[in-house]
Amino acid sequence: MTVRLITVAIAKRAGSSILFLSVALAVAGVALALPALAHHSFAMFDANQTLSATATVKEFQWGSPHTWLELIEDKTEKPLSLELTTISSLMRNGWKPGTLKPGDKVTVTYHPMRDGTPAGQLVQAVTEDGRTLKGQ
Repeated sequence: MTVRLITVAIAKRAGSSILFLSVALAVAGVALALPALAHHSFAMFDANQTLSATATVKEFQWGSPHTWLELIEDKTEKPLSLELTTISSLMRNGWKPGTLKPGDKVTVTYHPMRDGTPAGQLVQAVTEDGRTLKGQ
């Protein structure tokens, strides 16, 4: 009878260890997945609205996970920050790290932020020499 009680106790302990390990792995998996899910949300942009602006490039930030285009609108002289897609997608669309330089003039179309912040998701940029570059 003592052997049976010891066997049952060992089985319960092993079962609780396996349960603990399973729960820990599940929590870790969810924790690691949340940033990826949050990163891929474009709900902040109003995809039903497209705005256009002529602007001067202040800074072109070539980076991962997204590239940013910092502009000064010519008409209002106010800053405008536009998010572009991934580097690999931009390269397929003809972009390079030096495609835009501070002082360059561009005409951009973009989906604005839903909250009215002077920012958005770049749809395309047209350079002074007439090149059209897709931002998505």
